[in-house]
Amino acid sequence: MTGPSRHVRWPIRSARVLVMALALIATCVLSKWHVTPVVAQSQLAQTSTQQNEATDLSQQIGRIRTDSPRQTLQTFYRLARELETALQSYQVEWSFAAAARVYRAVDDLRLLIDLSDVPSASRRYVGNGIIGYLLDIFSRIELPAVEDIPDLSADVEKVPASYRIPGTPLRLSRIDTGERSGEFLFASHTYQIAKRLSDDLRASPVRTRSRIDSWTETIPQLTGPLIPRSFAQAMPDSLKLIVFDTPFWKLLVAGVLICVAALLIIYGDRSLKHIQAEGRKTRLVLDLVTPIALLAVLSSVDYFLAEQLLMTGRAQRFLDLSFTLVFYAALAWGFWYVVLTVFEALVVDPRFQDQSLDANMFRLIARILAIVGSLLILAYGLQTLGVPVLSLIAGLGIGGLAIALAIRPTLENLIGGFVLFVDKPVRVGDYCSFGDKQGTVEKIGVRSTQVRALDRTLISIPNSQFVDMQLINWARCDQMMITHTLGLRYETEPDQLRYVLAKTREMLHSHPRIDPDTIRVRFAGYGASSLDIDLRVYAKTREWNDFYAIKEDVLLRIAEIVKSAGTGFAFPSRTIYVTKDGGLDEKLGDKAQEEVKAWRRRREYPFPKFAASKLEKLRDTLHYPPRGSPDFLATEEELSEGGEQLSAEPVEGPSEPIEEPSAEEVAQPVTEESKDKK
Repeated sequence: MTGPSRHVRWPIRSARVLVMALALIATCVLSKWHVTPVVAQSQLAQTSTQQNEATDLSQQIGRIRTDSPRQTLQTFYRLARELETALQSYQVEWSFAAAARVYRAVDDLRLLIDLSDVPSASRRYVGNGIIGYLLDIFSRIELPAVEDIPDLSADVEKVPASYRIPGTPLRLSRIDTGERSGEFLFASHTYQIAKRLSDDLRASPVRTRSRIDSWTETIPQLTGPLIPRSFAQAMPDSLKLIVFDTPFWKLLVAGVLICVAALLIIYGDRSLKHIQAEGRKTRLVLDLVTPIALLAVLSSVDYFLAEQLLMTGRAQRFLDLSFTLVFYAALAWGFWYVVLTVFEALVVDPRFQDQSLDANMFRLIARILAIVGSLLILAYGLQTLGVPVLSLIAGLGIGGLAIALAIRPTLENLIGGFVLFVDKPVRVGDYCSFGDKQGTVEKIGVRSTQVRALDRTLISIPNSQFVDMQLINWARCDQMMITHTLGLRYETEPDQLRYVLAKTREMLHSHPRIDPDTIRVRFAGYGASSLDIDLRVYAKTREWNDFYAIKEDVLLRIAEIVKSAGTGFAFPSRTIYVTKDGGLDEKLGDKAQEEVKAWRRRREYPFPKFAASKLEKLRDTLHYPPRGSPDFLATEEELSEGGEQLSAEPVEGPSEPIEEPSAEEVAQPVTEESKDKK
């Protein structure tokens, strides 16, 4: 028995990948929301109840006071004691509730530091570092008396803008701007000062009753409640060595976890690429899965490393910067596909043709929005990393000008595409002429327009050139013109000529596929070797094959009329009579002349035009297609089906009638100027 086919295996693998990803995300999300065992939940509830009973609203509001140097230092001392107590409780309980108290104390201590000038991605690293160094420093120096520290209870004007802690270079500075204006906080540059001072005091004895000898050495060895305490304690001393301010074993665990997450994303993405998508929108939806999965996995791994593995120091800073960069890149990636997917869902509407200008314009707008949004997301991410994006943009002034000059042709084509979208001179499927070429428009893209020529070659014209050309859109015409010049022999008598003119007009007025308001059949003049009759009528059709069929029928009927008049078509050559020929048919000529005389007697002389009653009798009395044709009984809809349509869309609105020239216009001599006016 053979295994499943390739197309079946890929969905199965994709399903496995999706299940694995969901399992990992669920585990991390549950852990992030502190979903603990029943015992831990009961402990957390009991602790929370006790705290709520012992603390009123005023104490909650006054938990962190930074209105003066004294309040800031008192708050720091109190939070340091709470942190030590919470840490000792956590080492005994090793529960989520105890860990939450430790995290809360650290977060409160971080509020005593002014991190407004620190990039968002580095605030956790800088804040936690300053806290560890300050805890070690304050446990080894002689703390100033409370009454010696400036406070608001004294004269407000005497409170200094900056207070230096005695015996140290550490300062509490008043914040003058921003949301925390008026508070006294440790400055962000305290990190370097505190690190040097902590190293200098490392050999000094601990002056307080703290049971922790060194916070900077104790904190890196801690882990979150998801990692068993026995696992960290079982590590050999060689793996507990501090590398980049973090135990080496934590670096190994972090590296393995990141590699597994990366392989999971890569394997899932390749699995999705091999799925055969039905349609462009389905492909975009599948491509959207990878950035969404990357965001979920990245957030979960970041939470695990920061709050469970407890990375510290320079390792923590490197991971924070790397994860922030990847996070915003994935966010921009996902935003790109979200915008394209939304607009593609609109293009799928049956009212849009897939390669039409409207569809391509929607895709162009989607790409522009996706590019702008993605760039804004990346710029915000770089700003979070501390990159001065605004300064970089300002410095790109000259370089931007050079880039603009380089991409000028592309911008011209882009603007040309917008002009085609707004003006709509042609659409996909329209037959048009431009320059010395003509063909059917197949695609209107962002950069160029593609036209299928009559010889089946594909012509690609840049939009900037195409929009500046004189475009003749044959698809917009409501009727198709039949024009021809009939040349009769000079032996034709005037009444024979009148007979041909009258019978031709009669035939055209009788033709059901000829617009009677557009019929013009006139004796145009004397040619080099013929009497010229100008024929111009409009056929009621918008399809090429049907047009040529109507034209063929009209010309054949004219040939019969010319023959019945006893005359013939002139040849563009000289005829030399060596012997006497039969000449013209005198009987038919006499018959035609007698009929013209009868028209005069009956006052039915159709010159310069037919009487209205005669036109009404002639309307649609001629059989077309003629008898014997397989389409003799076909309707107009059946005759217009198939063939070479001028456009995929019907022309709306009635056609405007074309006035027939007056007798004075016919009598005027034909000149080049008069032809141009006509």
